Amino acid sequence: MKFGLLSTSRCRVHASRCVYAFIWGIIMGIIAGMSDLFCFNVTNFWLFLVLCFLALGIFWPNYLTILLILIAGVIAGNLRVSFASVGKTYFSQVTNQEITFSGVIMEDPQTDKSPMVVKLKNLQIVQADQTYAVPGVIYAQIGGQVSVQRSDKLTLVGKAQPGFGTYVAKFFLPRIIQAERPEPGDYFLELRNWFANLARKSIPSPEVDLGLGYLMGMKAGIPDSLLTSLQIVGMTHVIVASGAHLGILVNLSKKIFGKISRFAGVLFSLLLILGFVAIVGLTPSMTRASLVSSLALMVGYFGRKFSPLRLISLVAALTLSYEPTNLFNLGWQLSFASFFGILIFAPRFTNFLYGGKKPNFLAELLITSFSTSIICAPILIYGFGNLSLLSFVANLVILPTLPYAMGLIFLTGITAFYPPLASLLGQLTKMLLDLHIGVVHFLEDKTTFVLNFEMGQPAIFLLYLLPLFLLFIFYCSQHLAKRREKCYNYKYENRFRERYARFWQKIRKKSHPTVRD
Repeated sequence: MKFGLLSTSRCRVHASRCVYAFIWGIIMGIIAGMSDLFCFNVTNFWLFLVLCFLALGIFWPNYLTILLILIAGVIAGNLRVSFASVGKTYFSQVTNQEITFSGVIMEDPQTDKSPMVVKLKNLQIVQADQTYAVPGVIYAQIGGQVSVQRSDKLTLVGKAQPGFGTYVAKFFLPRIIQAERPEPGDYFLELRNWFANLARKSIPSPEVDLGLGYLMGMKAGIPDSLLTSLQIVGMTHVIVASGAHLGILVNLSKKIFGKISRFAGVLFSLLLILGFVAIVGLTPSMTRASLVSSLALMVGYFGRKFSPLRLISLVAALTLSYEPTNLFNLGWQLSFASFFGILIFAPRFTNFLYGGKKPNFLAELLITSFSTSIICAPILIYGFGNLSLLSFVANLVILPTLPYAMGLIFLTGITAFYPPLASLLGQLTKMLLDLHIGVVHFLEDKTTFVLNFEMGQPAIFLLYLLPLFLLFIFYCSQHLAKRREKCYNYKYENRFRERYARFWQKIRKKSHPTVRD
């Protein structure tokens, strides 16, 4: 069977190349648009050009059309940025003007701050009795005693100020006209709050707040002092629901339901991911983690595997297409950096040190911790202006016991209806979380190991030359090892063939002796 000029097998290879060329084109187009390098307006011409390039790549498969598909991806990603920048353009035109707008609270309000901070999505602008939808997210500081929660819809009046980071605008102390709670409401949010109240009956604060941060990513109740300590030590990632937390839950689900069947293990794992995302919310890190886990489960069920780099590029393109401003979100950046460290850097580092052997648990943990630290370091320095060398030590204590802490606080909550058992589990949970807090506070005082830098310096990303150089060394070492093994096997294979030939030559001489005259 032929397709264009290629056979069926080669067409599969070409189709794979086209897909990932389009994916990388989307990523490049979004980066170019968000960096203000160039940005196309959304017109029929550009949409028609994208469709033409895609058609050429599909029906005339060759390397030139792969380049055209890459260009089509760049244009498509850039058009997505152009659409997303409509909100930023609008608010830049109404700066310092009083406007009426409404939006839905996208994350838990930061009630521990004064004034309270909320982040609004699904924005609508009210002008002359007409309502206009505007893409983007607003950062608003609301004063007064207002009881709001995630998914509530607020209608506000205030003066627009220029946005920052991923926000199209910010408002300081806008006036609240109306606060609506959707009906029937956010069931998963109610379930989360109900469970948190049960856990608080048996575990005191701040231990329970840290534990709920581990289990469900609830950062609102954690004291500012503990948050600051976690930031100094470089352990804020443990209270952000992400891939590590989903990995723990998915592994537990596969161990329990995988005994029934492989399908049951995958199905219940996917349902658990869906429920966990509904409880935590679609934060950038949670979006990335859920996509990675779901894709890996579904592809693995059919006996296939994703190349790590291709999986990273696919998830990056999907999350950026969903929300291009994720590119400037620190959580999204750290999430993908740790993802790169775990899936790409760590396996090559392990192979460099151990060859084909499997390292023990402690060595594997050290390699993983070092890999994520070296990849995340430039982003942390750029975003926070400091780098703690102690995060490496904290990871060795906290990460191995994190599944036990999550399991204990979950059991404490669900056994709240039997107070004696809940009290016992609560004491065990408190002891373990006290150990975590003690380690964080102990390391926090060791300021000698905290390196301070100037924030926001792009030159700090030159530090990535070090991991790139190490990856080159790992690749060369692995390539040379394969070459040595191949030469070694070739040498002894030829020696075996010579012996085999001599052996059968002797057998033939004995079976058919030469007849003498």
